[in-house]
Amino acid sequence: MKTLLNKIYLVVILAVFALVLFPITQYAQDKKSQALDQNITIYAEDEPLEDVIEKICKYLNLDYSYNSNLVSDKKISLNISNKPIKYVLDKLMKDFYLLFEIEDNLLVVRDYVPLDKSIDFEQNTQQYFGNNRGFLFDNQRDKQITFKFKSASNLIIIPVTINDSDTLNFILDTGVRYPIITELPFVNKLNLNYMMPVEVKGLGEGVSLTAYRSGNNIMQIDGLTARNQEVQMIIDENFQISHMLGIPVHGLIGFNLFKDYVVEIDYLNEKLTLHKPEYYKYRDRKKDIIMPLHFDGNKPFVRTSIVTDDLKEVPVKLLVDTGASDALWLSESSDERIKLPQNHIETFLGRGLSGDLYGTKGRIDGIWVGPLILPKPIVAYPNSEIIDQLISSNDRNGTIGAEILRRFFVTIDYRNARLTLRPTHKIKEEFNYNMSGMEVTNPMPGLPVYTISNIRENSPAYFAGLHENDQILSINSSNHTSLELNDINLLLQSKENKKIKLKVLRNGEEFKTSFELKKMF
Repeated sequence: MKTLLNKIYLVVILAVFALVLFPITQYAQDKKSQALDQNITIYAEDEPLEDVIEKICKYLNLDYSYNSNLVSDKKISLNISNKPIKYVLDKLMKDFYLLFEIEDNLLVVRDYVPLDKSIDFEQNTQQYFGNNRGFLFDNQRDKQITFKFKSASNLIIIPVTINDSDTLNFILDTGVRYPIITELPFVNKLNLNYMMPVEVKGLGEGVSLTAYRSGNNIMQIDGLTARNQEVQMIIDENFQISHMLGIPVHGLIGFNLFKDYVVEIDYLNEKLTLHKPEYYKYRDRKKDIIMPLHFDGNKPFVRTSIVTDDLKEVPVKLLVDTGASDALWLSESSDERIKLPQNHIETFLGRGLSGDLYGTKGRIDGIWVGPLILPKPIVAYPNSEIIDQLISSNDRNGTIGAEILRRFFVTIDYRNARLTLRPTHKIKEEFNYNMSGMEVTNPMPGLPVYTISNIRENSPAYFAGLHENDQILSINSSNHTSLELNDINLLLQSKENKKIKLKVLRNGEEFKTSFELKKMF
């Protein structure tokens, strides 16, 4: 058996496929579940492990590859008759300390340290999880570095490499301590060192998950390098959000990037600038709003006040979260004065580490940002007790997200515990939301395939006769091939009474319908 300190190789192969217009009736996780539930009969007597894996892949019609170090010199004897493939893979996992992940046409083989051995393993590898120096400029003479980011649903997406991997897309999230990989990337390989399992509780209706903790990694962003980095991996279909954003997203990064620099976020021009604090000089303008940051567990908070829909002013402590698309999340249990607005809807809120998030949305009268009050922001109230406890812990009332932050030129200074917000012309924009009553996803991120999901009862989409898994062919005369998911989302939250004309594909037949956007609160 391999030694526990062998370097782990995580290998992912991208299957070649052509874009064919066809009705997509299942999500990727449904396909994965069906594949693992298939029964297989397999016999092997002292056969190489790689031959057994190859048989399973051929049965599933998967392309596959893995580093030979993981399976070399390993042999196995099996006599399994008519058992689910998941049963076979679980046996291989227990016998050889291997993990298998199947995503569409991907097979991933990687090794791990089992939970019952992780304590000894951690004691032997503390050297790989300490002395985190953060990111350093590649050119030490530079005083600042600026690079472009991509934007989707108000989120900041930056290019990252890990141990000389291909480029990965990470969401910049101030609420994240360690970098987290959430999806297996379509790259040739991703090498992660010294992995061990840890239990993680996440936002969602499911149970806790097992993450895999990896130390001594090298991460790079354009002009920046961080060594001896801890990376956590959570590969679970419940938290794969690429299909919701329309571009491949592989993980989250936050504290490690913010902690050593003054970070400027230019939402208008999609630029991120990191300044060395010893050279940075504040040149405050008259309209700049300066708010003290308060830290709890390396997470930044601000104190401000909201005005409820019944005109009560309530002081609140909010997490500053660039990784939250919405304007505000609030917990009713955190303060008896925080209550659901009179006009509200029950709706899908998003996805968390443990599954789908549901709750309530409505408008409050306003939120104070320094001397400014932003009128009628939309607030999400999650209905899960676990989420409520997380949001309201440490005297926290909720989260201020990117739907508010994007209206400013933002400067975040962890060392001086300071948040500077410079209003842009976006400050005058109304807070809008999806008025169609349906969600649209991109099941093959990067390709123009869009399907309908989460149709709210008695909504415009519901009365228009649309069904979940309908595939959009055109919307308001624009062909799906000319659209991006962000274009569709912006259209669905544009203005009340706007007419939306749709042509969709359902069970191989085209279906036309239309509806008007309606405000529900």
